[in-house]
Amino acid sequence: MPFDLPAMARRARNVRRKTITIRDIIPPQMLARDLASTAYAPIVAVWEDATPRIMDAYSLSLTQMTMDSPADVQREIEAAEGEASPLYLLLDARLRDWTLRVERWFRGKWRGAILSATGVDLGTLIGPEGVRASLETHLAWNADLVRDVSAQARQRISAAVFDGLRARTPAREVAAKIREATGLARDRSVRIASDQLTKLTSSLADERRREAGIADWEWKHSGKRHPRVDHKARDGKEYSDAKPPPEMPGQLPYCGCRQLAVLKFD
Repeated sequence: MPFDLPAMARRARNVRRKTITIRDIIPPQMLARDLASTAYAPIVAVWEDATPRIMDAYSLSLTQMTMDSPADVQREIEAAEGEASPLYLLLDARLRDWTLRVERWFRGKWRGAILSATGVDLGTLIGPEGVRASLETHLAWNADLVRDVSAQARQRISAAVFDGLRARTPAREVAAKIREATGLARDRSVRIASDQLTKLTSSLADERRREAGIADWEWKHSGKRHPRVDHKARDGKEYSDAKPPPEMPGQLPYCGCRQLAVLKFD
């Protein structure tokens, strides 16, 4: 339920400052690693575990090159995809658990930051219900991304195998391409998990700020080594809901920027 935090802060303390900037809340990478290991890694592991079987079928097909040989390889690839299907049934529960853990963590940090800055305890005023729509959106988004990681791994493995059969490529070279494909899937999973943590916490920061009746905020640059030039230029600048920038912090792919809520007193 929306509330007027600036008014509550005035009542809690004799505020003499014109503005109060709420401290930065930086999401811990431990949460991103948890997402990668519980939701993404098991799917990637299916393709890694299937590699020896796929390569056995490939080696046999390369030797025989009968009409049925490519079909044998295809069956192994489809079998691996079938092994991933039961994991999708567990996926929603794992993603929901992770999403709710991030919400609890952020809510605790937000409550502490507000209490420290204003003397107002939001413990009885905020809960997961206030950000339910955002949580459901990110839950569905992550589920789609996990499936996309698996689909891309299958596509790369299939391309390596069937291109190899057409070109009579030695098995060791095809095996190297498959290992590269699964390695890319694992690396991408880690990057996606980190980006999804940033996006979820950025969304929570935006919703909690609006819920508290705060319209103004400051752009906090991520400090990454290869930043977007325009994002770095926005560091420390103030924006408002009435005059926002072209995109919000954390919105673009792999953007690690954050917003700091700014309370303003008349």
